[in-house]
Amino acid sequence: MLPPSSAPAGTGAPAAAADQNYTSFPAVKTDELLSVLHEMNLAVTADDIAKPQGAMAQKVYMAFLDTLAGTMPEMLERQRDSLCENVEHRELFEDGVAWLLFFREVRTMMEAATVTDFHLQDLTRPTPKRFKRHMSALVNFFRFRSDRLAEFDELVLETEDLENRRMELEEGLAHDKEEMERLLAQRRAEEPRVQQLRDENLAHSDRLLQMKKEQGRLLAEVDALKGDKAEAVQKQTDIQYQLQIVSAELAKLQTRLATEPADMRRDVDDMQAQLQSERSTLAESERKARELGAQLDVLQQLEADVAAAIAGMEQVTADMERTAAESRALDEMRAQMAAHTQEQPTQAHRLEVLERQVKLANERLERARRLLEEKRTARQAQMDALTARLVDVSKLRKERHALADIKNQEATGLERELESVLQAHEAHCARMQLDKEALRTWIH
Repeated sequence: MLPPSSAPAGTGAPAAAADQNYTSFPAVKTDELLSVLHEMNLAVTADDIAKPQGAMAQKVYMAFLDTLAGTMPEMLERQRDSLCENVEHRELFEDGVAWLLFFREVRTMMEAATVTDFHLQDLTRPTPKRFKRHMSALVNFFRFRSDRLAEFDELVLETEDLENRRMELEEGLAHDKEEMERLLAQRRAEEPRVQQLRDENLAHSDRLLQMKKEQGRLLAEVDALKGDKAEAVQKQTDIQYQLQIVSAELAKLQTRLATEPADMRRDVDDMQAQLQSERSTLAESERKARELGAQLDVLQQLEADVAAAIAGMEQVTADMERTAAESRALDEMRAQMAAHTQEQPTQAHRLEVLERQVKLANERLERARRLLEEKRTARQAQMDALTARLVDVSKLRKERHALADIKNQEATGLERELESVLQAHEAHCARMQLDKEALRTWIH
């Protein structure tokens, strides 16, 4: 719930401190301020801005706290209950604690909006000028927040992604640690078996070494036996070759012994007849070869003539193709010349039109340049006038600030005097009350 608007005024700072940040943000018009407040679902009118009341101001500041800082009334109530939980007679302190919490949150928000002179009386007894300035600061801060909200949302999403990635990495790291611990425990549990396997491996290695030595000795014996076998095979081959030679000689001798003179004569006659037949066949083959040689010479001559004729035909074909290409190129050139001849007046007309357009464009450019120069001169004059006016306004603002400092100091002194008078009055009332009690006691 919002703090009551009837809180004592004496608990705040002095009425008005020195305004040191009038130029830190642009002033906002009333219509624009009402538009922003209506967007925040606040039923505020122009009269409320012109004549602000404490309850309305507290409602507006609470809405800005909810929108800009995310601070809701329930959060303030929870903080108040937490602070007053163990306090005796908490009902006497709840309102004051609620006011202090609410003022602290609003002052923090105003400092973020570059307002450093926000006081408690701006909540309880707001003045039109200061309320309008505070609203301008909050509206400008609200606009800046709206402009950067998309970028902030992107950063939030990126942060969430990074946080999710970090959580995944932490879970993966924890899983890896568990897996490593499991593997280490398994390794410790398997160490006796590993040692036993190592001993068995050493025993097998020694046995394998002995077997390799035995294998080397057996391989040496095998090599020696292979050499003996090769010598025996070579000897067997020589003996078989000698047996074949002896068998051939024996067969030849047996053939000579079995042949008669009549058979030998018949073999000689057959061989002479065969020789005569082969001689006649050779003569016929030589005759045919001479005839084929003559025909081959004729064919070679014909082949040379045909090759010369083909070369001549190819040359004629190439000349005809070149002539046709030159004829086509000549026709194309004539067509292009005719087209250029027809387009020449059109091109000349286009050139004249382009020259006129360029001339008009140059004239317009010159007029625009002169107009721009005149506007620049006028703007420079306006700028000089505004600069002079700004200097005057700055001097006037400094004078008003100095006067406001003096007034604030006077108001501070008056408040101090008023506070001392109130204290004296309260002390006088206390003395009168004591006198009254004493008089009543004396009467009775």
